[in-house]
Amino acid sequence: IRYIEFTGGEPFMIREHFAMLQGIVDRGIAHQVEIHYNTNGTHYPAEAESIWRHFKTVEVAFSIDDLGERFEYQRTNADWAVVLDTITSFQYLQDQMPNLRLQCCSTVNVFNVRYIDELAHWIALQRFDFVYWNIMHDAWYFSIATLPDAAKAAVTEHLCSATVPPQYREEFDRITDFMNRGASTDGFMTRMKIKDLDQKRNQDFAVVSPEMAELIQYKKNV
Repeated sequence: IRYIEFTGGEPFMIREHFAMLQGIVDRGIAHQVEIHYNTNGTHYPAEAESIWRHFKTVEVAFSIDDLGERFEYQRTNADWAVVLDTITSFQYLQDQMPNLRLQCCSTVNVFNVRYIDELAHWIALQRFDFVYWNIMHDAWYFSIATLPDAAKAAVTEHLCSATVPPQYREEFDRITDFMNRGASTDGFMTRMKIKDLDQKRNQDFAVVSPEMAELIQYKKNV
């Protein structure tokens, strides 16, 4: 064994996998094994600290697509304050465990594309060893490639004029290029799918993200 990847669901809720890792440690081969996690940041596995330090590397990639209440809207039942505490705990652990690497993966979609400049500034202040800007393709109606033309134009203007950390400017250009190359729609299916989620979750996209809701002409009760 050389590499193990845990994706999820949320892998830190699956306690049984730590027993498997302990077995690798007990066999004396952990030093040759790299581990990678994808996590939503809602759980900190304190019991893993004594196990992880035996492995060659441990990569923890946080899926952070937005900030504050917008993060909580997109990841219903998550608590942004808890996520911040979790990331801080991992940063402290990194000071004690040189084999730990922290990453951030942000998936750009119709819910957050208008606000990724704010997200980029937050990311730049963190101690992530690697940052990846992912672009959602499916579900197609939540892909920025299918936004209405007017919304694409407004988002493009916003992102091109926004002050962003220079290390992310090329990525932002790639994002806007992907968006504008896509086949635009009238936004009807996007609005209907958002309305369905809002009704099921007792949320309102227009309250949490009024700028983007206006661009796609979304109103929960219409």
